[in-house]
Amino acid sequence: MSKKYFLLIALAAMSFAGVSAQEAAQEEEAPAKPWTKAGFIGLKFTQASFTNWASGGENALALDAQFTYQADFKKDVHLWQNRIEFGFGGNQMSDDPLKKTTDKIYLNSNYGYQVQRVLYVSAMLTYESQFANGYNYSGDIRTYVSRFMAPGYLTAGIGITWTPAKMFSLVVTPVTYKGTYVLDQYLADQHSFGVKDGHKTLNELGANVKAELNYDIMKNINLYSRLNLFTDYLRGKEVKNIDVAWDVQINMTINKWLSASVSTNLVYDNDIKLLDKKKGPDGEIIESKCPKIQFKEILAIGLQYNF
Repeated sequence: MSKKYFLLIALAAMSFAGVSAQEAAQEEEAPAKPWTKAGFIGLKFTQASFTNWASGGENALALDAQFTYQADFKKDVHLWQNRIEFGFGGNQMSDDPLKKTTDKIYLNSNYGYQVQRVLYVSAMLTYESQFANGYNYSGDIRTYVSRFMAPGYLTAGIGITWTPAKMFSLVVTPVTYKGTYVLDQYLADQHSFGVKDGHKTLNELGANVKAELNYDIMKNINLYSRLNLFTDYLRGKEVKNIDVAWDVQINMTINKWLSASVSTNLVYDNDIKLLDKKKGPDGEIIESKCPKIQFKEILAIGLQYNF
C-alpha cells in the first residue's frame, strides 16, 4: 500500500487515541458492573414502483438486515472483549435477479490479563466469512467469485491491549497467524484470494494492529470504527505491503424502532488481485490483475431495535 494512504490511516488512528484520552478524563472513578453488553438488530429497506410513469423508471427493491452484539467483561485483572456482526442485504431491479450488496460474518474475542492500569497482556481470535455466493455480473452469464468459506479468514495472535477509555481500545499482536481459506475447488484453481497452485489455504505469520472506537457523538448518534492492519513477516521485501480493513458505521436513532445509518468499508489486500484495464501504446486494451483499494458505502433508513 502506498505511503500516502498509510499516513492517512496513521493520522486517523492517532485521532482515535486523542478522542479516547478526552473521554478518559471525563470518566468517573466509580466502580462499574463487570459486564457491559449492547447490540442491535435492524432491517433497512428502499422500494420504488412505477405504473404508466411517463418519465420512465424501473421497479426496485433493496433490503439490508444486520445484527450486532458486543459483550465486554472487566473485573480485577481480567478483560474479555467479544463482538459479533452478521449482515446480509441485496437489491433487485425490475426482473433482474437479486444482487448482493452486503454479506458479512464477523466473530471476535480478545482476552487480556492486566499488567498496568490500562495495559493488558492479551490473546485474540477473529473469524470472518460470508453466507452466500457472490457473483460477477459484468458478462452475459453471471459467474460466482466468492461463497461461504471462500474466502474464510482466521486470525489469532498474542500481544498487548491498551484501553485508555471505555470507548477506545488498541490491540497490538506482534505474533499473529492469519489463515485465508478458499474451500471451493473452482475458486482455488483460479488462485482467488492469494492461494497458490494445489492449495486451498494461504498461511501468513506477521504483526497485527486493531484500533476500535465506539463513541456516542450525541445522545442518539453513535460512531463505531474498526481499523485493522496486518503485515506478513514471511514476504521478504514485500513485508512493507500492509493489509488494511477499515469499517465505519454511524447509527442515528430516530426513536425506539426507527433509525438511519451510514456505513463504509475500505479494504486493501495485496493478495487479492482485481482486473485492471489499460490502453497500450497502439490504443489496444491490455488486461492484467493487480491489488486495488476497495471501497463500499451504504446509506439506509429503516427499522432497528437496540438492546
